[in-house]
Amino acid sequence: MTRKIPIISLKDFEAKAKKPTMMKSLVSNIAEGIDDGLESVNIAEIKNYDVIISVPKTEWKPGLEKAMEYYIKTEEYEECSKIKKLIKKL
Repeated sequence: MTRKIPIISLKDFEAKAKKPTMMKSLVSNIAEGIDDGLESVNIAEIKNYDVIISVPKTEWKPGLEKAMEYYIKTEEYEECSKIKKLIKKL
């Protein structure tokens, strides 16, 4: 089975250096969570700390809205289109 969540360092997480990676993971894993009827999804693991960042279903819409803001700023409108469809499914 392939690993679906990125492993990032605590330093990168705190500095938001891996924001593109985190946003991609958030959107793709929420999409999978919707399709599979999950109650939460994992989006990243903090290297050397044995910590997994998990997002409960109640936070999926706000998370997707934040991702939408990010992708509008970076002008990645195809991602925005995907996110809109995911929000409608919720």
